[in-house]
Amino acid sequence: MIKRTAQNNWTAKCLLLATFFVQFSPALAAEEETAVPNSQIRGKVVGADGQPANGIEILAYHLATEELVRTTTDVKGRFELNGLKYGYYDFAARSADGLFVADQVANVSPTGKNAIEFRLHSFSSATQADRRAFPGAEESPIGVARVTNQRMVGESFWRSPKGISIFAGGGALALLALAGGSSSEPAASPFIP
Repeated sequence: MIKRTAQNNWTAKCLLLATFFVQFSPALAAEEETAVPNSQIRGKVVGADGQPANGIEILAYHLATEELVRTTTDVKGRFELNGLKYGYYDFAARSADGLFVADQVANVSPTGKNAIEFRLHSFSSATQADRRAFPGAEESPIGVARVTNQRMVGESFWRSPKGISIFAGGGALALLALAGGSSSEPAASPFIP
């Protein structure tokens, strides 16, 4: 009777663990594929003189999906991009003079309220090393959009779907470990000749 109880405990543990993975794995995979874009970036663009840059087209290129999102700055140099998919974005600013490519990419967090500020600088002999093509535009850049301030905030990893699944999986394993100490005899381990 004791061996049968130990075997039933082992079977119950395996079924519980299998149920967990079958139940949550497809949901997590489906959520990643059909993620609802809900991140936002607010920002500001200033010229080399430090004054707000009005009418500048902001280009945000998602590195994973290769989608290009656009907006234009207002009279105070402010812009806003809503409904973004989370991930890494490359930025550029297009003025009447030409294209300015950002000197760094930004990691946009899910459900985040992200902020970024750029200062436009034309290329000089000292900044020629910063010259690179922007994946969302065909023209050559004439300058760099230096990131002067960047705040990417939002959900922490432990509140994301992957973090929650790690918590849930760890909790399930802890429950399995606690439930395993109920028999007085050790369970026989499977042996395959």
